[in-house]
Amino acid sequence: MPPLKRLPIGEIHDQPWCPRVIRDAVTDFLQYAANHWGQYTPLLPTLCYFLQRVNAPRIVDLCSGGSGPWQRLYGTISRAFGDSFRIVLTDRYPNLAAFRLARDLSGGVLDFRDKPLDACAIPQELLGFRTLFGSFHHFDPAAARGVLQNAVDSGQGIGIFEMTERRALTMLAMLTAPIFVLLHAPKIRPFCWSRLFLTYLIPVVPLLVMVDGIASCLRSYTVEELAELTGSLTGAPYEWEIRKLASPSSPFPIIYAIGCPKAEGRG
Repeated sequence: MPPLKRLPIGEIHDQPWCPRVIRDAVTDFLQYAANHWGQYTPLLPTLCYFLQRVNAPRIVDLCSGGSGPWQRLYGTISRAFGDSFRIVLTDRYPNLAAFRLARDLSGGVLDFRDKPLDACAIPQELLGFRTLFGSFHHFDPAAARGVLQNAVDSGQGIGIFEMTERRALTMLAMLTAPIFVLLHAPKIRPFCWSRLFLTYLIPVVPLLVMVDGIASCLRSYTVEELAELTGSLTGAPYEWEIRKLASPSSPFPIIYAIGCPKAEGRG
């Protein structure tokens, strides 16, 4: 069955007018979910392979939200690339409390940039392999191409990883999101009384996770659309691996696109 038509529906927690306390509560849950269920763990061998290919000085994680899946993934990266290797968390709306906790829990392997960062205009001094977990769909096609083109123009590798699709089954699964928020909210760290208030007394967070989850599905890119975006880039030749990967901890596959500068002598 073909995917539904892509709709340019913006997530509420991604809007500039969304109160920080609500945005952070949503991204805190998304971080908890990614680490608790480990949906992105199957990507580690592929990610490590490309990091070795480009000999990246660090990972620059874009649109990190509440720190994404890194609390679960950083240990493998650190063992593979050494204690000095760093993963820098960034976001347009930095969740600083979550970033500080991630840094403390990782012993400094996870670091962060405390100022807002535009994923389409990364400063030249912030070199490293760029990653986006569950966030690339936030960008419309023009901006999405801008994120990719900026990586190519800077000669940096980039990896895009998504677990949402424009399919009815995926969107139906989002209807269960409030149940998981209600069950797990007290376990989320850093602990925050406002999150519990906005979950149980005024259930803004459970409803917003569900509504924004459905919007995320409707905005997601297919493998074919990612191939079209990467094929439209200009500049130095890049190699791209774009595919779906099964995740044992999720009923839905990971859709990913990883690109890096083409090595000399490769066709």
